[in-house]
Amino acid sequence: MAGRGGRNDDAIVEALGMIAGVLGGNPNGAGLGANKQLGELQWNNPPLLKGTHDPDGAQKWLKEIERIFRVIDYAENMKVRYGTHMLSEEAGDLWVANRAELDADGVEITWVVFRREFLRRYFPEDVQGRKEIEFLELK
Repeated sequence: MAGRGGRNDDAIVEALGMIAGVLGGNPNGAGLGANKQLGELQWNNPPLLKGTHDPDGAQKWLKEIERIFRVIDYAENMKVRYGTHMLSEEAGDLWVANRAELDADGVEITWVVFRREFLRRYFPEDVQGRKEIEFLELK
């Protein structure tokens, strides 16, 4: 009987630790706080990016994700986690490979780093040049 109570005590201590971390402003959004934040993100209907070669679609995706992030104040590392959660298929695969390279180089992955890598992937210099020409032609 004593052994069984010990397991319950451990579970209670772990749960209280998670709650204390969330209430104490744990920047990792651990435990219950992370679930609540993910629910808030989903409630805002974030778009899913599948990764087709569509610079306009990628730009629209990024703008919408960042619009949501302006409303919900996430820690930097959680922006990366939740933003990349909305990548699937090719976009998700590309991010997994890119992240592995960044991790191997010892780069701290913040939203700024993710955004830079995302723009590099979806808006290479030739696409940026075409966009500028299209913009100038519209004037």
